Amino acid sequence: MGKASKRRAQARTPSPNARRTIGPRARLALKGGALLLLGVAAAWSTSRLLTRVDKTPAGSAPAAASRLAAVPEPPETVDALPGFGQAVSEADRLLRQAIRAEAPPETVGEMAGRLGNLYQANTYGALAEAGYTLASDLDPDNPQWAYLLAFRLQERGETTPVTPLLEHTVALDPGYAPAWLKLAENRFKQGAFEPARAAYDRRLALLPGDPWAALGLARLAIESGDWAEAESRLEGAIATAPEFAALHRLLAAVHAHAGHPEAEAEARRRANALGRFYAAPDPWVDSLIAQSFDVDWLLLNVSRYALLDADLSRTLFDRARALAPENPDVYVVLGEHVETLDEARRAFELALSFDPSHPTALARLGELLARQGDHARAVDLLERALEVGAETASVFQFLGLALSELGRLDDAMRALEEAVARAPHNADVHYSRAYLLQRAGRLDEAAAALRRVLELRPGDELASRALADLSGG
Repeated sequence: MGKASKRRAQARTPSPNARRTIGPRARLALKGGALLLLGVAAAWSTSRLLTRVDKTPAGSAPAAASRLAAVPEPPETVDALPGFGQAVSEADRLLRQAIRAEAPPETVGEMAGRLGNLYQANTYGALAEAGYTLASDLDPDNPQWAYLLAFRLQERGETTPVTPLLEHTVALDPGYAPAWLKLAENRFKQGAFEPARAAYDRRLALLPGDPWAALGLARLAIESGDWAEAESRLEGAIATAPEFAALHRLLAAVHAHAGHPEAEAEARRRANALGRFYAAPDPWVDSLIAQSFDVDWLLLNVSRYALLDADLSRTLFDRARALAPENPDVYVVLGEHVETLDEARRAFELALSFDPSHPTALARLGELLARQGDHARAVDLLERALEVGAETASVFQFLGLALSELGRLDDAMRALEEAVARAPHNADVHYSRAYLLQRAGRLDEAAAALRRVLELRPGDELASRALADLSGG
């Protein structure tokens, strides 16, 4: 990330949800920023949700003054993101104009909520809370304002004020499944297990087979000491959602409790292979990302939603490209998500046309060319990638493979040894090393490398076949 991106990120309020989804590409450091507004945000009382604070008629001076005072002032860093300052200024101006013009409370509430959306989408969390609180007060029949306020409070670890907000949400919109999940999780944290169970059951009724609800009910079963029920729920959920890592991870704990170490180890292996936990889809929250002006954040979420919501992923990419059509990161992300190698190649080449020294673009294009058989150019690009800091196991792996095809076996072996050193638990790297060892005639070492592949990835068909061929030879 460039210096400007780092300054932008440091100017904004940290978001637990943002940290949870951040991957290695963007390296965002969301720090500080808008802290002077935390005292103001803390003054907004969520207990006023179900009743209007202001009983004065809409057109009275006290009502207008109270509402104007409740509108948060734009932050000093509002212009750090290109275009964001203008959007905030216009939304803020229209909201204050509506208040002075004695617009109906629900109209003012809607506008305050939309301003909150804009702040949340750009990680100004405290300001978003202020907007949602005003919106909840003036437009209490819109379930989104209570829900989004609850979401923000829950993000920063609050539980007590969250429950009534979520209860109000499901009362207004009982069909919005994410609200039932949030309510169940919040009740669970408060130790209210039976109400939590009821909320999980409501979500499961709306979304049969939902793995998040099944996970929550299994956790409740463990809390009550019913390990058999927990195991049954987890195994049933895994049958319909086998790629949900959290189910396998909790099942490992169930097997450990039952004293079944082999089953525990297998469940943990599956969980680790599937990767990290992803939050459940939440359209009211997820769709707000499309209002972001931060290209790095948009690109991060293109990758996050590529499998979860392809339409949203495309929307976020299109917005990022519209905001920064000459940003090479945009085309690196494009290259990682297109369907064909030729499309990926064109995307990475376009990224390099904007920045010939872009580390990731050099690495990705070099790896792609190695796959396509253009070994000389692949070696050139991968060596350039190493020179500018892209010293990943993958770069060394593909460099080694490309060098071997050019007959430079000693250089190739050194590159593969470095790849193994950087990623000792990566089965693919060990398989590539086994291939080079076999080509070099070092068959015993090749067999050992293949056995390591099978340790890391039991049942690997290619490794098993190659090992059998070596043994037969």
